[in-house]
Amino acid sequence: MFGGTMKALFKSGARDLKKKLSKAVEEDDFATPLGLRIGAAVDIDTLPLRMHADDLHVELPEETLIIVAQGYIDLGDATYAHRYYTADDTMIQVLTVAGMEDQHVEELTLYVPYQSYYPDSDGAWAQWTSKGGKIGAPVFRLDDGTEYSRIWFDTTEGYTKPVEFTESVYEDPDSDECKDLFHKVMLYGRNLEEGKKNEYLMVSVESYEGERTVELVVGVDLDLPNLKVI
Repeated sequence: MFGGTMKALFKSGARDLKKKLSKAVEEDDFATPLGLRIGAAVDIDTLPLRMHADDLHVELPEETLIIVAQGYIDLGDATYAHRYYTADDTMIQVLTVAGMEDQHVEELTLYVPYQSYYPDSDGAWAQWTSKGGKIGAPVFRLDDGTEYSRIWFDTTEGYTKPVEFTESVYEDPDSDECKDLFHKVMLYGRNLEEGKKNEYLMVSVESYEGERTVELVVGVDLDLPNLKVI
């Protein structure tokens, strides 16, 4: 996953955006990785994951995913996070380095919503976002007692400040209009038994048009051969 200092979100005009969100073209410098794009249908072979489904909090998709929106984040140094969303906020995240074509894909992850929180006072928010709060603690514990260890800044003792970045979410590939979401995020993970998939937990304060929520999403790595994009 991505970590460290996140830089300003890359924004392009409509002409370049169409190239990013359309099917990959060999001569296109900003080709969409893996053919993922708004309107794409995605089938995931989840059999390798279902072997361990009882140990995962991730609710694995049982049918074809239809991409209805794309998030885009420039992490600097030619590194980009591409997020492809379904109507129920299931997300496929692709990390590319030094380009945006298939050969530049470094990581492929499936995330699904797990739980949302709506703090209703300054004190309630402080439990999440203040120095020493839940987001940035070395360990995050779900309500059911499952524990995840911090992945970003894992060598730092004690609390560490969450990563902040802006994500632009596009719903129309023919327009440069987008929704800008501000995130304050920390990534956690847990090791399952030997030979089983690891599981991620991303904890984020999401801010949009003056409204804030705390969102928990859980995820697992995907193998490229198990992804089919139509």
